[in-house]
Amino acid sequence: MLLNEKSKRILSVIMHEQNVTVESLELMLPYSRRTLEYELDRIQEWLSDCGLSPLELEGTSIRLHVTRELTERFEQAGVIWSEEERELLIVLFTLVNREFLSAFHFQQLLDVSKFTVQESLNAVKRSAAHFGLDFAYTRKIGYHFNGHPQTVTLYLFRTIERLVIRSTKGRLISAVLDDWEDEYHQLLSQIESYETTRQFQLVESHREKLAYFLLFGSRVELLASIDEEDVVMAENTDEVLRAHFSQVPHLWVTLDLLMKSGPKIEEDMDESTQYELSSVMMEVIERFELLSCTYIIEREALCEKLVLHSKATMQRVYTGLEAPEELERYVMKEHQVLNVLVERSLEPFRNRLGKDVPATEVMYYTLHFAAHLHQQGQHLDEQLKAIVVCPSGISVSHMLDHILKNQFPEIIFLPPISQRDVAQYAQLVDLMFTTVPLPRDIHALTNVTLVPALPTRLEQIQLKRQVEQRFLKRGDRVAIQLEDVLQIVKQHATVTNERQLRQDLRTLLYADTTQTVHQGGQPVLNELITQENIQVFDHIDDWRTAIRLASKPLEANESIMTSYIDTMIANVEEHGPYIVLMPDVAIPHARPEDGVHQLGMSVLKVEEPVVFPDDKPVRLFFVLAAIDQTTHLKALAQLTELLSNEEDLTKLLSAQTSDDMLPVINKYSEEE
Repeated sequence: MLLNEKSKRILSVIMHEQNVTVESLELMLPYSRRTLEYELDRIQEWLSDCGLSPLELEGTSIRLHVTRELTERFEQAGVIWSEEERELLIVLFTLVNREFLSAFHFQQLLDVSKFTVQESLNAVKRSAAHFGLDFAYTRKIGYHFNGHPQTVTLYLFRTIERLVIRSTKGRLISAVLDDWEDEYHQLLSQIESYETTRQFQLVESHREKLAYFLLFGSRVELLASIDEEDVVMAENTDEVLRAHFSQVPHLWVTLDLLMKSGPKIEEDMDESTQYELSSVMMEVIERFELLSCTYIIEREALCEKLVLHSKATMQRVYTGLEAPEELERYVMKEHQVLNVLVERSLEPFRNRLGKDVPATEVMYYTLHFAAHLHQQGQHLDEQLKAIVVCPSGISVSHMLDHILKNQFPEIIFLPPISQRDVAQYAQLVDLMFTTVPLPRDIHALTNVTLVPALPTRLEQIQLKRQVEQRFLKRGDRVAIQLEDVLQIVKQHATVTNERQLRQDLRTLLYADTTQTVHQGGQPVLNELITQENIQVFDHIDDWRTAIRLASKPLEANESIMTSYIDTMIANVEEHGPYIVLMPDVAIPHARPEDGVHQLGMSVLKVEEPVVFPDDKPVRLFFVLAAIDQTTHLKALAQLTELLSNEEDLTKLLSAQTSDDMLPVINKYSEEE
């Protein structure tokens, strides 16, 4: 009598515990009571054949006297799994098991030492991360996979592909599933029925993989997707497929892709998917126009090309296939800047896929854009290109980038970079705006202009004149703002009545116009963030609720209207979590015309992170209600300085009350 994988696993647990019950074995192992009873009989026979003491059974209690001979015979029994097989077993066992899983469970499954189990767990974690999943352990739910539902199912299919080529696949499956053979053959028949209805035939090897995919996938529990894109994708799958495989709705999207991309399958996208992709690609084109300051002629023609190309891209991305890499050298030599812009423009398509677009796939899109621009006589290489270098933190970089883009709409701005990436990008651009001095050798590669981290309105005017005269060959006059004049007066004179001076200057500068000006000048940080505007909570259910709650003080004092809050939420839903400027920190805001009555800022601190789209956790919310482009800049600059100080940011994150936060805010609220 020989032990199979199930009986060996059961005996291993019994030897480890020495005194156990059938109920506890049910909890520790993925077997039914019937399977356990059957395998216990097998174990008794094996013990008898080996001349060893039998199991002592009393009711549901099981005892075993473990001797050295038993240990030696047990170690010689069964099959030792290879490294590859151990990884496969861990993946499959985790995906189909809904119970708590610890390292001990995998030790029993694999019948190896703790050290070997840990090595295999680490190997699975690495392979999952490469696929875009997180294989993690928590005390609450044990080992599990985190990731997009469709990514999980595709990862399962990749595991199945590794499984079916092994001669031990039957024993591997038996180690995870009970009595699976009949179900497997039923699934094969189900697939063949679908093939007959759709009038095509898959090659035998692909049909086998799909049957195993359904066998395991039907047992995988996925979180119900609330992503509208996922719902649309599920609704756009083949109706006949949904009818044939109604028992696995969570697999429809992946199964549809695997059927269509399988050997000997040639099907066009259905009409609704075609329409959806057309909408996505048109959004990609619009983003490209915005980033490149370029107008695309005959958008529809380019959109059609991109949609056709996207079909092949989707199949490769979803099934893990890779595009050829022969284009890399050419694209990086001829269209490097264009490739950066296209990569940024493809964000809507990434959202549609639910995963990243490989670099090689991006290059194919770059060629489509390059060809279309060439046909309409446009060459981005002839336009002025610039980049922002700012080591003061993500929030400062994006604010400065936003300011400069508004000042110079005719210049193409590549995404902001840190100081360490300067050499890599210097030859790509004509102009570098930097907040810190750069090495002299960089000046030999491009034009370098030193700018303040957050330039005042006056500094922006001076910079605009300098760049226009030097690079754009223009010297247009820039409108003088009241605050700029007031700043110069204060530098050279003592102001005894600022209110009257402000009124007189307004009369002088804006005699024929009306302009809304904050009566108090540019307030400092603690003039906006008062104790009444600070809230501290332990837990908030979701990011939308967090934004509404964070805005409540400003709504209560009538600084903003409810429409302003609705717009902030709608902007995140449409454009993604752009307000999350750095880990743990978000600055929700919208335009003044969206419902701002007066300048204001409020703070919400949450003990448990609130997760935004793209898995971005936030614990600090600074809601900003600006009345114009300049009045809030002093407070915003002070806030940016605070957020750049890791020690003081930690103090805010650990604050328990508003009294804990005020001293930190006051520290950065002094007038210069």
